[in-house]
Amino acid sequence: MNGRDRIINALELREGDAVPVFEWFIHEGVARQAVGSDNILDIVERLDLDAINVRADYTKQKIDAETFTDEWGSTRKLTGDAIAALTSSPIKSIADHKAYTFPDPFAPHRLATLEKTMKRMGDTRAVVFNLRDGFSDMRDLLGYENAMMDMLLEPDHFKDLLKRVAEYNLAVARLAVERFGVQVIATTDDVANADGMLIRPENYFEVLGPAFREIIGGYKELGCYVIKHCDGNIDAVVDFWIDCGIDCLDPIDPGAGYDLGPMKQKYGQQVALKGNVDCTGNLCDGTPEQVAQEVRDCIRKAARGGGYILSSSNTIHSGVKPENLLAMVEAARKYGKYPIQA
Repeated sequence: MNGRDRIINALELREGDAVPVFEWFIHEGVARQAVGSDNILDIVERLDLDAINVRADYTKQKIDAETFTDEWGSTRKLTGDAIAALTSSPIKSIADHKAYTFPDPFAPHRLATLEKTMKRMGDTRAVVFNLRDGFSDMRDLLGYENAMMDMLLEPDHFKDLLKRVAEYNLAVARLAVERFGVQVIATTDDVANADGMLIRPENYFEVLGPAFREIIGGYKELGCYVIKHCDGNIDAVVDFWIDCGIDCLDPIDPGAGYDLGPMKQKYGQQVALKGNVDCTGNLCDGTPEQVAQEVRDCIRKAARGGGYILSSSNTIHSGVKPENLLAMVEAARKYGKYPIQA
């Protein structure tokens, strides 16, 4: 059984030969020390991960050594971690919205990284195509404050732009499926923190919820499995997301008080779980032995019966010790063989 098979088995709530291991992002500096490369394709192969995360490609116009404007018209500043910080957004008024032109979803370079990745490892590993489900695009197009205010004060403007966002993401997804046979889509829009929703649940369900259902439904109609990532406390929306058709919930954030055991008991018959080796705890500050024990605990709580993908509780960021990344993967292979004995 190869990595792609393990991921698909987990998303179908079945046991494979072993618990699959998959990370959204591995910091280049950590990877260089751990496996001697900062190329994500090499990293995935050297760690023998079961899946790789790939995004669509967008051109960047350099402003200075740390700042650039992307194809969406957003200006960003490099921070050294996974996501460059948003410093300016292209839509500042309803007039801007009416005049705004989305990037061409069919531009020749749009799926260049996906094509390269599929050619190298698409037969042996799950190539997970990372798109969005509404909120993150709205935040980037409008700016955080304006997105929050427009949701309440200019709902028609907000919903109209959100409809365009949905259409755009579905167009890119369709291209990825038709051209390269993508099977798994992930959405990584965060709408919560450790204390709860960033948006009042009633506002989420009224404004963002219908678009979320449309987008997830569209991905499912394309024949894709859907992994939904959101940090924080998602109690208010998790049942809704499952009803919309997601196949996997990530990362079961320990910082929000979540434990894999109760989550497996409550949701394990409906949706796969991905997580949740604490990337703010042992992966940063612990020993390899402590990381291995945490991995063993995660597998013991969530792996039996299938429907589990092991990962960190977010990403392998710059604060993770290289030796602890290696310990996590090694422990997953040691304790994650089915039938589970951990």
